Amino acid sequence: MPMTRPVRGDEAPAPADDFDGVFRQHAASVARWAAALGGPLLDIEDVVQDVFVVAHRRLPEFRGDAKIGTWLFQITRRVVGAQRRRWTWRRWLRGSAEDVAGKVATPGLGPVEELERRQAAGRLYAVLDRMNDKYRMVLVLTKVEGMSPDEIARVAGVASVTVRVWLHRARAQFQRLASEEGAA
Repeated sequence: MPMTRPVRGDEAPAPADDFDGVFRQHAASVARWAAALGGPLLDIEDVVQDVFVVAHRRLPEFRGDAKIGTWLFQITRRVVGAQRRRWTWRRWLRGSAEDVAGKVATPGLGPVEELERRQAAGRLYAVLDRMNDKYRMVLVLTKVEGMSPDEIARVAGVASVTVRVWLHRARAQFQRLASEEGAA
């Protein structure tokens, strides 16, 4: 499902006293970005809360050089990145993404289809977990969120040509890691 662009006064900085409006307008987008960037291990409610705690604290400093949605995406990306780094240590103690992906249920599938879906999700997230963060981000935003390189460039705050290079490298890295995963 493609990501919707933020609307309603995004061009101007939001006043600090309109934090409730910023939350109402952007919470769903933040949750969608977090789910796409973080994978099945992510506690989306925790990330949304962490993002808006940071946003509330930093909103008076927001200068309006970028859209509020772009600013919130950057915060979301950093919060998800921090959680993913913590997972690196937790996986050693609790298991891998494959273990968790096997526990995510999809209603309406039969037992065989559910098993196949879990195995495929486990393989996918095992590869994504090994990818460079910026490459993972552009790949997920392109394939899961359906964003164009120009849209990714706007929300990531980089040049469009940079996104295209990252996307090319991300696809190559994904293919290499997926073939390694299949050989293992």
